[in-house]
Amino acid sequence: MKTFKALRFQIVENETTHEYTLLDGVIINKENSGTGWLLEILIDSIHKETMEAYMKTGKVLDTRVVITRASNDPALFEATITNIKELNDKISVIFECHIYTPRQAYAEQLLEQLVDDKFEGEELIAAFNRMMVSKPILREKN
Repeated sequence: MKTFKALRFQIVENETTHEYTLLDGVIINKENSGTGWLLEILIDSIHKETMEAYMKTGKVLDTRVVITRASNDPALFEATITNIKELNDKISVIFECHIYTPRQAYAEQLLEQLVDDKFEGEELIAAFNRMMVSKPILREKN
């Protein structure tokens, strides 16, 4: 197992990104067990109702986690909430996660989408650079 500091956390739903300010966070690669990753975040308790709703439905969440350094690209995970614990005015939320799209595959898909959208030259470069930072959800391939 390897443990890393989680610095930023987002949930993406219907092309809308919800950023949750982390008070603390840790992510564990359970590489030896073959069962993916375990993420624990500490966030403000105002998000308790939302997180409980996700947990109750068992919804698989499209999440992005910046790990170790703020300058790192977000790692993309499919995650489900397995536990929520109240800690005064904060909550600890535990997720079971599976990593799904490496950066290179995302970049290739984004570039293909932009070319399909008829971007060219400087406009293509600017759109690609901007979207590699914002990481929008890409359209499904037909």
